[in-house]
Amino acid sequence: MRSLLVVGLLMATAACEKSSSATSSKRASIARTGGTTFEIIPAEGQHGYCLAYTVSRSGLTRQLTMSRSNQSYECAAGRPIGGHPYKMPLNEGPVRVFVFFTSQPVNAASVSQQILDANDRQALTLMNMRLPGQAHLEVLDFTPEEDVAATVGALVGFDAGVDGGQR
Repeated sequence: MRSLLVVGLLMATAACEKSSSATSSKRASIARTGGTTFEIIPAEGQHGYCLAYTVSRSGLTRQLTMSRSNQSYECAAGRPIGGHPYKMPLNEGPVRVFVFFTSQPVNAASVSQQILDANDRQALTLMNMRLPGQAHLEVLDFTPEEDVAATVGALVGFDAGVDGGQR
């Protein structure tokens, strides 16, 4: 009886570990392209449409994905959302990046208004939102850093003044 209990506990522990690792998989990631710039890269298996927003600690909210039709973007796995990097001002400090993945196009103005109406934008969850179809939310953090200027290098190994740069 005792061994049966131990086996049952081990199986339950393994099931919990498996489910927690499945829920911890990232739906998107941030790729830093500079001190204050980043790209959002969707992972495989996400819904085909997305919207991205940032919320600073002061509550300043920015809509990153702004299409001409004010609808969510089509988001391909492994390719930057919007096809370009996004810039965060250094003085805003750390921001939370909210990426909504949806199974159908969503009106971005409606999502923006829901975010602005939220009591605590830093703690926004999918349960706070009214989105049509199926939806997932990925919350990422980004801290802008001072941009470092590129260092200009020179050829090493010969003296251009001695042989005129010929070798």
